[in-house]
Amino acid sequence: MTSISKSEAAYIAGALLATPTPTRADGRTLLDYRAISVETGVAPAANGSGRAVIGAVGNDATEIVAAVRLEVEDLSSEDGDKPFSCSVTCTPSAYPSLTPPQLDDLSTDLSIILSDALITSIHTHVAPQLVITPNGKRWHISLEAVITSDSGNVIDALVIASRTAFWNLRIPRTRSVEYRKTLQQDDGGLTMDVDQPSSTGDAFKSAVGKGVRKYDGGSGKGAVGRKGGGADFELEDYWDDGVPLKNREALPVCVTLNLLPPIHFLDATTLEGESVPTKLHLVFSFPSPTECFIQNTRMTGPDEVPLKALPDLIKAGQSYASKLATALTTQLSAE
Repeated sequence: MTSISKSEAAYIAGALLATPTPTRADGRTLLDYRAISVETGVAPAANGSGRAVIGAVGNDATEIVAAVRLEVEDLSSEDGDKPFSCSVTCTPSAYPSLTPPQLDDLSTDLSIILSDALITSIHTHVAPQLVITPNGKRWHISLEAVITSDSGNVIDALVIASRTAFWNLRIPRTRSVEYRKTLQQDDGGLTMDVDQPSSTGDAFKSAVGKGVRKYDGGSGKGAVGRKGGGADFELEDYWDDGVPLKNREALPVCVTLNLLPPIHFLDATTLEGESVPTKLHLVFSFPSPTECFIQNTRMTGPDEVPLKALPDLIKAGQSYASKLATALTTQLSAE
């Protein structure tokens, strides 16, 4: 982060408002992004990972690495209704002018913003695919994003890096294992409980309460004495195998409109962001080419936006987000 003078901020804002041709330092038009590149599989120990870079690598670029880890959780636990947690780490190399407490505060703020941007899509599209044993266990998603360089537009970059990590995510295949209590008689005629494992072969079908048989007293034949003892699971794959998420195209994208009435522009650099601090962050999801859902909106900055101006801004944001999502899907599909 840099601090600029009022005169420098006024000069940059004036250039953006220039007619007939607004001017940006890098020659882009108001609605142009810098080059965006994504890379998957950058953290081999994670279940899914990705890197997003906005700008030229090593030359005033915003670079973020995101990793997804899956951990088994009980649906009956206190966090059973929260399948997702995320944290953002701001490194000193990305923000050399900030003190450690300031870095912690910024990391916390960005973690909240990223969580709000992703949580609707996680619940809608991802959570149903995380079930291991119905009403029993599921995978809990932990997303960690590390900002290694910030040259502007960090919110959009965070969502792009997260989308890349989720695109790379592989959910381990599991097989449910059920231990049924059975009654058997030993040689002395005494009755005892015996655990018998039974693999159902499908983690998404109930592993509890199937095939109840009654013990017939003196016959000595085995019988299930109660509905399912305990249900557990085993992995079918090695740790680095698994299945990708379904409907990955529905993962969200964020578009930040930098507002300088009567215009707005995209992908602000650090200096442009300092000069035009009022921003509208719009998060969209596109489950299919004909569907669009707005997932989250957030206003930041000192200025207010007239209510009547919001529909046009959201409509413009949807158009930009659709093009961004299509470009990212094309690039990720080629990885």
